[in-house]
Amino acid sequence: MNESDKKEKFLDLLEPLLDKLYMYARMLEKNPQDAEDLAADTILTCFESFDKMRNENSFKAFLFKVARNKFRRKNRKAWLFGSYNEEKALNIPSNEAQPDLSYDVGVLYKTLAKLPLKQKEAVVLFEISGLSLKEIQDIQGGTLSSVKSRIKRAREKLTEMMNPVNEKKDLINPVISTERTLISV
Repeated sequence: MNESDKKEKFLDLLEPLLDKLYMYARMLEKNPQDAEDLAADTILTCFESFDKMRNENSFKAFLFKVARNKFRRKNRKAWLFGSYNEEKALNIPSNEAQPDLSYDVGVLYKTLAKLPLKQKEAVVLFEISGLSLKEIQDIQGGTLSSVKSRIKRAREKLTEMMNPVNEKKDLINPVISTERTLISV
């Protein structure tokens, strides 16, 4: 395969997945610029090793797996060499408005950030990126039932966290408040 055929074939496979790749990178990285960098690095790496791919049907899983590994490698380096305080960095006032983040999307990303990594990753890959359960299994490893379980648990936790009527119930002493005062007297 010559270079121009390689480029054309790669772009044909990549183009329908660009938005999904960016959304996945955005889920992993809290900063939009870091997400763009992750997506760009992923595309470059995938293009460089595109000749080695045997099956074009696994391109989607390959693309997302490369993104995941690049993110993990970056975080491993940050753990080894120290990291900056992301909370402070995110609170630095910006002179530019960010039109790509509406309030709802911001709330969703903040809520997603509270989920365990594997659950967050599974639900984003399935719901937002449109990957099949088998493709998610190839990326995350484990069994198909564990992938289904992660997605189910993530959905339940998201529903619970995003429910505006999230009342705290007294599970230890489920007594009406007037009865409680009578009992304690």
